[in-house]
Amino acid sequence: MTFLADENIPLDVVKNLQKENIDIVSLSALQPGITDQEALTFANKKKMVFITFDKDFGEMVFKKKMKSHGIILLRIHPQNVAYISSILKKVIAKEIEFDKSFCVIEEHRVRVIPLHD
Repeated sequence: MTFLADENIPLDVVKNLQKENIDIVSLSALQPGITDQEALTFANKKKMVFITFDKDFGEMVFKKKMKSHGIILLRIHPQNVAYISSILKKVIAKEIEFDKSFCVIEEHRVRVIPLHD
């Protein structure tokens, strides 16, 4: 599974996860400056699970019915790179079908909402 980190995910988080052999790239390295809609379309076409702090992606998927290959929404306070990296590493290690879900990560829980075609 390949993950695409939104531009609001620090590059050092992406680098830390890559060191853990997680297949992740940063949007800022591939398509910097594109709109949220373009980012979601790009991730969907490339079959990448999109990781973001931006709540607007929930609206795009559930209200506007935009297609998504999968989204991980971080609803945590971004304290520092090590903390964000640690949370993502733990969640990615879980047996969750991220490529078919809208996953909301909060401080003490993970909510998984199945996505339908």
